[in-house]
Amino acid sequence: MRILITRREHLDALDGVSRFVFTLGEGMRKLGNEVFFLTHHIERDFSPLERWGVDAKYKAFSVPKPIKKVVIDWSFEGSKVVNEFSPDLIIMNGVTWIRSKAKKIAVIHGNGLDEAKKSKVNALALRFLYSRQDYVVCISQKVKRMAPELGIKCHEVIPIPFKNDGFKYYPRDKRGFILHVGTRGEKNVTVSIEAIRLLRERGFNVNLVIVGPAAHYWKEKFEYDWIIPKIVNDEELKELYARAIALILPSTFDGFSYTTLEASASGTPVVGSNCIPEEALIDGYNGFRINGINPNDYAKKLEMILSNYELWEKISSNGKELVKNYDYISISKRYLELASE
Repeated sequence: MRILITRREHLDALDGVSRFVFTLGEGMRKLGNEVFFLTHHIERDFSPLERWGVDAKYKAFSVPKPIKKVVIDWSFEGSKVVNEFSPDLIIMNGVTWIRSKAKKIAVIHGNGLDEAKKSKVNALALRFLYSRQDYVVCISQKVKRMAPELGIKCHEVIPIPFKNDGFKYYPRDKRGFILHVGTRGEKNVTVSIEAIRLLRERGFNVNLVIVGPAAHYWKEKFEYDWIIPKIVNDEELKELYARAIALILPSTFDGFSYTTLEASASGTPVVGSNCIPEEALIDGYNGFRINGINPNDYAKKLEMILSNYELWEKISSNGKELVKNYDYISISKRYLELASE
């Protein structure tokens, strides 16, 4: 089968959507399909395939533009390029208008739904575009609950594909810090910093490792010697997951968290906000869910994990079991089943 996986804007964004696209593509290729990636434009000076280590082909057909013009481009130039590929199946990430006889599956990741609520025009446009697809998939129950608020029908929840390769595991006595991954605004780095400050105030001599492009900014801003900023590659990040006692994730938005799955694959308990989909973070199972972003609430749960080795072992083991539900080959098979239904 010839499969075209699209991202509406730029496929080189280093985020969860791009990881979804390339992981799903790799799974489909391993199942014997011919896979191509198509995106509106590329913004960076390196190949996204090199960044994600994918053995497949991609094409960008335009240059950066405002989102309304991007949608229009897909209807004309994008549709022309799509038909040159002659795909049997199109999987869209970021819905748009593609004129093709191929079966079209639109995937809702959740980012953009809250923004669309602020504009009746945008909401109507999204509703129309999703209604024109053959099938609409949501990546989590949380996203499925959000979609009807815009009048969008989600036919099925299919979780994100996760490639559980290369993740390490170290026993509790080989781990020595709390890990925070991500420095965008919604990741709420200050909450993590304050939670660790409270822990240290209570006698827990634990450091906070912050990973992300702006990690050094937070070190310079607070000047605590126990803040360790890191900018790392994928392999170095896997080592950090395996060396962390716990991951703290006080996000205010998360359609579905690869970060949570990566920590669980390493046997690392997660203390995260209730914005994380309930399938990814099950309270008391692979970590703890916190209602809100009060640093004291995060500190209390981290204190439980730091103080109770038996609890840590149980949660660690549960996390490694949970990620088996997201095997990228199994999830790729489900998308292929949709193509024939």
